This record gives sequence, structure tokens and C-alpha cells, in this order.
Amino acid sequence: MQPGRVTDRHIEPPIGSIPGLDLGLVLLGALGLTVLIALGGSLRALEAPRLLLGLTYALYVPGYTLQAALFPRPNDLDGPERSAASFALSLAVIPPIALLLDRLRLGIHPWPILVSLELFVVACTLVAWYRRRRSAVNLRASASGRGWRGRWTIQERKARAIQGGLVVVLAVALASLAVVVLAPGPGERLTEFYLLGPSGLAESFPRETTIRQPVSATVGIVNREGAPTTYRVEVLVGGQLVAEVGPVRLAPGARVEVPVHVASPIAGDDVEVVFHLYRSGDRAPYRSLRLWLSVKGS
Repeated sequence: MQPGRVTDRHIEPPIGSIPGLDLGLVLLGALGLTVLIALGGSLRALEAPRLLLGLTYALYVPGYTLQAALFPRPNDLDGPERSAASFALSLAVIPPIALLLDRLRLGIHPWPILVSLELFVVACTLVAWYRRRRSAVNLRASASGRGWRGRWTIQERKARAIQGGLVVVLAVALASLAVVVLAPGPGERLTEFYLLGPSGLAESFPRETTIRQPVSATVGIVNREGAPTTYRVEVLVGGQLVAEVGPVRLAPGARVEVPVHVASPIAGDDVEVVFHLYRSGDRAPYRSLRLWLSVKGS
């Protein structure tokens, strides 16, 4: 028997069997994914490898680097356990990252997602590399003289590692759930945009009128953006601009209701009246409401 080695297969292998090749491949793959995403829009041939590598880095690699950082010893987890932990931890990591991007107003878009995932992967890779080196030093100091007690200790450590991984997954999942429940989501931050008829009710809006005869309505806006926002409203009938409201600036949570008079320049049984809401700086409508009028000729 060579010094520093134990014949039982359950004991940690010698130091030379703890490579860093997997971590190097993770970093190389991150660089390759960045290049593929940067060039993928111009080269259709790169779509398939970009999709394959992207799915790998979304569903496997974040969890792989995290479990490598949490369990640096080779026998902390075996191959199937590490693969299962990689998938589970990846699924636990992605929701908090997505929520953070949404709260920072960066949006769930390819580049913010790519950068945030790669920062997470690089950080976990560095921690894993450091902890593996520390484990290697400790193994050199205690690689000899193990017996039945050493095997039992390793089995206990393996069980604790699996339990610890499950606790991490559960904690991250519960934290994500708490953020979703307690923090306002994207739907709750959408500006409220509504119409009221002359009597102050939505259902009281006129359904019939005469060409060029104004009908009255009230446009309501409630700022749910979480920041002061400037709005304006355009009213189109048959594609023609017939009225405007604003610009009006609202503080977070503030409400405004503005009367507007709409006169149809065309006649018809189903004339579309469109109310477009714009925020300051928007070129496309932010919200839209539609009504249909029966317009009689003069």
C-alpha cells in the first residue's frame, strides 16, 4: 500500500484526483456563450449551439458551480448526487436572479440575464477553486491512518452534505416565494388606465352618436410605476387624432381623472375609438383602451 492512500473505495482519493479542469471548462463555456449571443443574431448557423449552451448555463451550470463551492471534497457527493444537486440548485438560483433584474428595472432580457448568471457562475467558481485547494491541504495532513472510524465519518459527512444541499434549495425557494408574495410584482406596477361615462360609470359610456357630435367621457390614470411619471393620452377615431389629454405628471400612487370630448369625423355602425396612453419618452402606446360607436350621418 502506498503512503497516503487507503484501499477502501469510500475514503477520499489522493490529492491528484481533485482536478480543476471542470471549473476551467465552466469559465471557457461562459466566454463561448457570450460570443455566441453576440454573434448569434447575424449568423443563423450559431442558433443551435447558442440554444444548447444557453440551456446548459441556465439549467445546470449555476447549480454545478454552487454545489462545487458548497461540497468541495470529491466524496462529499457522488456523480449522480452532484448532477441532481446541480439541476435542483440551478432551478433555485434562477428565480431570485430574475426577481432582482425585474426590481432593478433591467428587465428579463438576454443580456441582463447572461451577465447576471455569468457573474454568479464566476463567483461560485472562484469559491469552489479556493475551497478545493484548502481541502487538498487538509487531505495531505490526514490522508493516512484511517480505518473503520474514518469510513463512518465520511458517510456521515456525505449525509450532512446532501441534507445541507436540500436545506439550501428549500431556503432559496422559500425566499423567492416570499419576495413574490410580499414585494410588488410587474403586474402591480402597471399604471391603471380606465374610462368612465358621463355618469361616472364605465358602462354608461354612450354607444350611439351623430357625426361630429361630441360625446363625453372621463379618462382616469393612476401611477403605479413606483416613481414620478408624466403621461399623455391620444384619442383616435377611425385612425384620426380627434383629442388629446396632458401631459400630466403624477407622483407615485397619485390619481387623475380628466374629462374628454370625442367627436367622430366619420359615420358607421362600428366606428372604433381608441384611447392611447403614453409615458414620457415612449414612442409606442403604453396602454390602450377601445370602444365602438354607432355613428349616424348628419
